[in-house]
Formats: sequence, C-alpha cells, structure tokens
Amino acid sequence: MYKYSTALFFAILVVSAAVAQNRFIPVTNIPVTAGGHILENAWAGGINAPQINTFDLNHDGIMDLLLYDRLNERLLPFLNLGLPGINTWKFSGEYVDSFPRVNKWLFTYDYNCDGKMDLFMLSDMYPGIKIYRNDYSPSGGYQWTLVNSFLQEQWGSITTNVFASGVSLPAFADLDGDGDMDILGYNSWPDGRLLFHKNNSMENYGICDSLDFKYESGCWGNFALLMGSTSGYNKVGCFSCPCREGIRDGSDPASLNYDPSENAKRDDTISDIFPIDLDCDGDFELLFGDVSSVNSLMVHNGGTPASALMDSQDTLFPSYDTPAVFRGFHFHGFADLDNDGNKDLIVAATENENIHGMWWYRNTGTSCSPIFQFSGDSFLQETMIDVGENATPVLVDYDGDNLLDMIIGATVYNGTANPPNYTTSLSLFKNTGTTTSPSFELINNDFAGLSTLGYISPVYPAFGDLDGDGDQDMILGSDDGKLQYFTNSAGAGNPMDLQLSIPNFPGGSTIDVGSTSTPQLVDLNRDGKLDLVIGNKGGTLSYFQNNGTALNPVFSAVANTDSLGCIRLRPPGAIDGYTVPFFYDTLGKYRLLVSNMAGNIYSYKNIDNNLSGCFTLTDSVYPKSRSNRIRFNVTVSGGDLNGDLFPDIVAGQSSGGVEVFYQYTPTLGTVDMKPVKPTMELFPNPPGEFCTLRFFHPDPGESHLSITDITGRKILEKEINTGELSIPVNLWSPGIYLIWWNSGKYSLIRKLLIQH
Repeated sequence: MYKYSTALFFAILVVSAAVAQNRFIPVTNIPVTAGGHILENAWAGGINAPQINTFDLNHDGIMDLLLYDRLNERLLPFLNLGLPGINTWKFSGEYVDSFPRVNKWLFTYDYNCDGKMDLFMLSDMYPGIKIYRNDYSPSGGYQWTLVNSFLQEQWGSITTNVFASGVSLPAFADLDGDGDMDILGYNSWPDGRLLFHKNNSMENYGICDSLDFKYESGCWGNFALLMGSTSGYNKVGCFSCPCREGIRDGSDPASLNYDPSENAKRDDTISDIFPIDLDCDGDFELLFGDVSSVNSLMVHNGGTPASALMDSQDTLFPSYDTPAVFRGFHFHGFADLDNDGNKDLIVAATENENIHGMWWYRNTGTSCSPIFQFSGDSFLQETMIDVGENATPVLVDYDGDNLLDMIIGATVYNGTANPPNYTTSLSLFKNTGTTTSPSFELINNDFAGLSTLGYISPVYPAFGDLDGDGDQDMILGSDDGKLQYFTNSAGAGNPMDLQLSIPNFPGGSTIDVGSTSTPQLVDLNRDGKLDLVIGNKGGTLSYFQNNGTALNPVFSAVANTDSLGCIRLRPPGAIDGYTVPFFYDTLGKYRLLVSNMAGNIYSYKNIDNNLSGCFTLTDSVYPKSRSNRIRFNVTVSGGDLNGDLFPDIVAGQSSGGVEVFYQYTPTLGTVDMKPVKPTMELFPNPPGEFCTLRFFHPDPGESHLSITDITGRKILEKEINTGELSIPVNLWSPGIYLIWWNSGKYSLIRKLLIQH
C-alpha cells in the first residue's frame, strides 16, 4: 500500500530535470566469489593500513569493530553478528555518517566510565590530542561533544600540550591502576623513552570522568628503546637505564630543552604503542611497531601498576608461535574476533602488506592470560574484493556474452621476493549473473599478462573498438602519463585476447599528460569515432579528438584542450588532483563524473555542444559528510549493471577495493516525465543471518522504519537517511514480520518471513 500525489511527484521531476541531478546509492549485496568462496564483504572497499578499535555500533551489547584506514582516511564499521567463527563480521557503511571526521588516527576508549566508547584523534592544532565524548541516547541517537580540542597538562609550573603527532601515536590505558585513563607517549627519537601523562581525575575528584593531566615521568618503565637500529628489528636498548629529567619549575629557561613536546617535535620515526596485560598481574606489557622495523616487539613489565619496571623483551613476538614479522609499521588490536569469549590479537600493517596485512592470532588461553595462535594473515581482507592498492575498476563485456564484467588495475606487494617488490597487474572478475542481477567471480588475477610488462602503479584501463573488428581493444593509462595500446585479436563474441601492440600510443608522436594518465574512450563530439579524454595527476582533463576514422583512429600528441570543461580538481593547498573521468549518456545527453584525490566523485552537465566551454557542476556522488571520510585517490567508471538502461558506477579505492553504486531517479526530459512511485525492496526473503532493505525515494530525506511481529509487538524502530540498510535477524524467532516505511507523505508495508 502507498499514497502519493501525482502533482507532487510531477513537480519533483520538473525540479530534477531542471538541475539535472543523477543520484547514486551504494549497493553491497551483489554476490562475488573468489577461489570458490563467497566474499561476505565484497564491496567494503579494501583495507591497507587499519587501526583496529572496538565499538558497540548498534548498541546490542556486543562489541563491533571500528577500523580507521590511515592510507586513505576511511572509516570502516563492521557489525558483529554474534555468531561463532571468524566470518561473523558484516561491513556496515551506513554507520560512517554517525561519527565526526577523523584526523590522521583514531583510538576508542571509555574515559568517563559511562559504558560508551569515546573518540581520540590528532588535534587540528598540531601537535596534540582531540577528544570527543560519546553522548549517544536511544531517543537522540549518536551525538558527539568535543570536550577537548587540544589536551593539556601540567609540566611543573608550566601548562603545555600532551604531545602527539601524525606519526608518533599515543596510547590510552589506566596505567597506574587507579581507575582513570592515563596516556603514554614518545619522548625524542634519540632518547627512546616513554612519557607518562598521569590523569588525576580519581585523586582530585574521586571519579574517573575528568581529563586532569600531569606530566609524571619521561622514563616510564625505566627502559629505553634502541633507536636507529640497522638490523631492521625494533628492540630495547637498555633496561634500568639512568633517567634524565629536566628542571620542571620553569626557573631555568635552558632546562626547557627537555620539554617533551619540544623534543618530540624532532622525532623522525613513526611508532605505535599498545598496552596489554599478557600475564594477568594487573600491570601492562607493551607491544611496539615502528616504521623502520619488521617485527612486533613485546616488552614485559615486571613491576606493578603503581611502579612499572620493564625487565625483558620478545623481539619476535609471539616467539612461541608464528612471529608477526613483516615489513612496515605494525598496529595492534585486542578483540574477540571469533566470539568464543576470549580476546584475540590482530597485528596490522600500515604500509607494504596490502593484501596480507591483517594478521590475526586466535587466543587459546583467556583474555587475562592469552596464548596467541597464528590463524591467518588476511583477516577481513579475505572477505572482500581487495586487489592490493590503487584499485582502478572498469566495466566491460570481456567475453561477448552481453554481461558487463569487471577488470581492475592494481598493485600487489610481494614480501616474499628478495628484495621485496610491487607487481602491477589486472584482475578479471567475470559476471556470472544476468542482465538484471549481476554476480562476479574472480577468474584471473593477471589478466593479459600485465605483470610481466613492469608497469608502475597506478594503471588505468579503458576499452573500445579502435580497429573496427567488432571486439574491444584496450588503452592503458600508466604512471608516467603516457598510454599503451593493446590490440584484441579474439574477434567479436569471444573472450579478449590482448597483446601490447603500440607502446607509448599513438606511436611516433606520443600522448603524454605529464603523470598518471587515466583515459576513457568515448565519442565525445558524436561524430561516430572514439575520442580520448584523459585525467591526470595535475587535476585537469585533456581532450584528444579522433581525426581519423572508426577503423583507423588518428590522434595528435597535442590535446585539443588540456582544460576540458574548465575542470581543475585540486584540493585546497595541494599541487595534485589525480582526476579520473567517466562520461555517460542519459537519454541522449552526456553527463560526466570526475573523481579526484580529495575523495569525492563530482557530477557535471552542460557538455553537448560545449566542448570548448565550461561544464556545470551539479552534485557529488558521496554526500559531503561521507566524502570528508574518504581521502587520497578514488577512481570512477561504470555501465548498466541492473538492466534499467541507466549507467551504474564502480568506484576504486586506493586501499585496493571497489564500491558499487546503482543510479536511480535519473534526469528525464519533459516528454519522459511520469509519476515515480517510491519502492522498498527486501532481500533475501526469507533471509539467512541478515536482511537487506533498499529504499528508492523520489524525494530523499529522513524517513521512519518500524518492524513488528504478526502480533504487533515492536521489534525495531529507527530513522532512515540512507538508501540501503542491513539488519541482523539471526536471533529473531521464526515467523512473519511486518516492515513499515513512512516518510509522512506516503507509507509502504512489506512482509518478511523468518525461517531458521
């Protein structure tokens, strides 16, 4: 049942046609398999440099995961479905907008002991710490209060900031066992000491909800790391070392050269500290990762909570099992990953290990006295499309079956090679579904043998029939700004057979856009011949008109314009832009999507008969709040995946993954205007562990969702401001449930059948 006003929808469509907006909603339910296994989180976008935090996202009392990928500054929320086993995690991007924008790094900790995790990140007033208090309530939803934008402490008689930087990360824990949260930080690089910032909330107020810090010691644990080691291993330089402290009353200006914040500014290392009680004695051992090291270092605490005394080390932790040894700065996490009641260990890379970068160790002991057993090197990564880094997906029918397949350019780190190296290749995902219901299967991770040609990432493929033989040839954009031409000799209706035929295309007079060429083959001037539009590192678009024929294309090395559409997408203060173009035709008019390194995809109109003019910016694919949570380079391409005759898009992430967006409410001409009914889809029905709801709304905005059982008992109620929502139903009793969706203008109801 639904109600709607024909006049209202007609008016909405008139406005839509006037502003020429095309809306896209994320889709996460397209099936993908690799190696015979279903990828449960196929479209999560990849992971490369994650910080691992626990957080109860849906307030069901079960800790979920909140990852922050430092490579491209993305938040990745994963709901814990509460099931035993490692595949209990469901990517839930709808929670991203519930959080404030993160700056450089993210830690969660319940500092005020109210049962809700608060947020800690780098201050905008570098170098320091910014803190958001979690003020969630069932009636008000997520609310964040900025309680401190630049955390300070007393250092003798001086008030100064608690130092933290984008590369030297602090640690948060109740280090002295008095019930409030303290902070560990780094001293200067040559010294290798840890700073203890003591919280006096309990001492001064008797409760733990304040942030009253005092610089307590520059030598916490009475040890020093060996800084600048050439062995490649992070290690302790000395135990029970003499501790040097400056005069802290401010009377001697010369003594202030030991001010921790001043010394730490000269730190040229990248390091992470992770406190964890490994022997259940109430004090904290420490795990360390460092950018110049290959190991996780464990330093044992033989003291007490009130008086830490580090006395031994394990440079190959855990040396009793498979050590966490890989190139790059290590992050650590401690969470129950398999729902067996014991917290497990995650060791994650911040560089290099772009596919095998989340090592997880199952805890066969207890959370208090853990024993870690290596159980895999690709936790979560193995559940998604993750081709390494700099993913550049393009949709093309590679085998002539009239289904759009997906080819992804990317680079994979090979840490087993000597010396380690990066390999750039193409991955082929064949569409094994139908014209209206796609599904993909990984067929080849070195399509066209690209890895043997030695290209440097990123590479960007573009497809079109350049020789008139009925099959799709490939133009490959490369890091040096040039193009490589691959001829398809398969013939129409056959799987592609690509060979490099013209390096530095078109040959004789090489097209060169400077750096990082991202081409698209498109008949932009509508003369029946494929032209070239190329994005580049500088943030502009270059247009090369085809001056030959459909069978024999001719391109000049000099662009017709190197500022097509007056587009210049460089983020403020940046010299680069990394633009990627995707032109598509909607009802006889070109539209353009352009992505860039700021982490957004911008939409343009006013293109036809205006190739020498300025295009009109109309919208962006990511909402402003979401684009603030994605950085570095995003790529865009597309095609009609669901058979509705309107192009959908695939977005590549620098972290090696892919997102899919279906287009809906497309721009219509006046002759095409019809009333558009809102729809709500639910699938699968009956569901397994979770059910997905998809909303198609001609007038997007907040709406209300209510779910009841057949007796009218309310099961779930929430406000909806997203196009797709996944709901865990594994704990619901079997039976029929009614799903009500209401925006005030109309309402829909659907039946959901639960069978376990």
